[in-house]
Amino acid sequence: MTKKPWNFNVRPITSGIDKERRGSIRDEKVKTGDTESMTDITDYRHELKLRDDSLRKELDLRQESFRAEQAVRDKALDDRFAGFFAAQSERDKSFEKVSDARMDRIEKDVASIKADAKTITTDIQGIKVTMAKYLGAAVVIGALASGILGAALKHLLP
Repeated sequence: MTKKPWNFNVRPITSGIDKERRGSIRDEKVKTGDTESMTDITDYRHELKLRDDSLRKELDLRQESFRAEQAVRDKALDDRFAGFFAAQSERDKSFEKVSDARMDRIEKDVASIKADAKTITTDIQGIKVTMAKYLGAAVVIGALASGILGAALKHLLP
């Protein structure tokens, strides 16, 4: 199959235009006044400067709003940290109170143990003295008893 060449005899679509104007569309000359503004050489630097200024203002506003939002976030974080540190400080204070109370109790217990050790030492010394007295007495009694038995045996056994 061969390709058909492009049809250059295409008619303009004029179905929505009245019949009176159909002929005038093709016959009318194009007004050059309408196209002159499009072909004029314009200085785009001014337009670019206006656009750059508006972009700069927009970026400045965005940056300013970002800084304001960041300041709010920073303040919120500072408040949270301050609350956290205050809670930690209170916890540390209560821990110190409990720790001090425990240390005081331990010191009292140690002092009580030392006092009890001293009384035990004196009690042991008293027990030693008492035992020495009783043992001494027992030795004396034993010696006397053996002396009496020895004398009695001498007289009874010739």
